Amino acid sequence: MLQDIEKFVPSDYNKYYEPFLGGGALFFKLEPSVSQLSDINSELINTYQQVKNNVNDIIKQLKSMKYNKSTYYKIRSLKTTDKVVRAARFIYLNRTCWNGLYRENKKGEFNVPIGKYENPLICDSDNLINASRMLEKTELTKGDFKLVLKNCSKGDLIYLDPPYVTSHKDNGFIEYNSKIFSLEDQLRLRNTMIRLDKKGCKLIMSNADHKFIKKIYKNFNINYVSRKSLIAADTLKRKDVKELIITNF
Repeated sequence: MLQDIEKFVPSDYNKYYEPFLGGGALFFKLEPSVSQLSDINSELINTYQQVKNNVNDIIKQLKSMKYNKSTYYKIRSLKTTDKVVRAARFIYLNRTCWNGLYRENKKGEFNVPIGKYENPLICDSDNLINASRMLEKTELTKGDFKLVLKNCSKGDLIYLDPPYVTSHKDNGFIEYNSKIFSLEDQLRLRNTMIRLDKKGCKLIMSNADHKFIKKIYKNFNINYVSRKSLIAADTLKRKDVKELIITNF
């Protein structure tokens, strides 16, 4: 969806915020001069912090990691306080697990099985070094979106990509983290959007094309886009799906 989202990015803004960081595709595309990136996932934020500060150590770790079943499950079960090793583990699992999926069980343990690849690129050294350079001036924080956005000011650009709602009963990708992003969280986010709009911030959100979302954001600008669904295990179920890009301008 990057090309669709880019069309809504204003030509002028102050600080860039992304509180549901994930892969950070928009951040890396825009290369904002001043930014704050955050996520509730501590392992993800640690990985970005280590790529920023200790990229050569991560590269060394990744080069020693092999792609086979025994190594995968050994690394998946690894528990360590070493921040560099944790970051390398996170990248390795992302590169070698099924479909690059991130999922935790109720104990907060990564539980995705090994993927089926011929020769996955575990250590993309050039990409990691470029990412490290781009993260040099970026503030990285772990926390709930409401807390990390409380200091936003007029003219700041905020891109929000929350876990999606997919039905009136379920909460979308409910196993993204051990804490479910509920309908109440979606309402908290809507209220945060209203507050930031009143401050004069520039807001872009991507979300599911769902009646609940369209209802709670009826006072914002709602735009429709389509994308390929790539996560379903059955490839026949990977079809075009509609999504929303919601803005306040």
